[in-house]
Amino acid sequence: MKELRFKRKYFEMIRGGSKTLECRIKYPSLAKIKVGQIVIFFWESQSLKVEMVGIRQYKIFREMLNGEEINRLVPGMSYNFALKEYKSIYPEWKVAKFGGLIVFEFKIV
Repeated sequence: MKELRFKRKYFEMIRGGSKTLECRIKYPSLAKIKVGQIVIFFWESQSLKVEMVGIRQYKIFREMLNGEEINRLVPGMSYNFALKEYKSIYPEWKVAKFGGLIVFEFKIV
């Protein structure tokens, strides 16, 4: 079963139900995830099983942030803060190298 690691603050948002979208670089292993698939989200020893209910792809951060509900990606953040946050996690050269971004829409099961 596929597992995705999270920083604590994002894991807590997911567990609390406010974060229902996750954006990642389109790494080949992540591009294989399909709608309906169960994935484990974890932080340290804590984990959640989620089901993928939607998957969308984007080329760049601005396109992704304009196409998705920011409050479901990064609850409580403005567009500009979310853009800075994503760029601090994923350098733009890496996004380009792997062909863009994937947004996973999920529900806890």
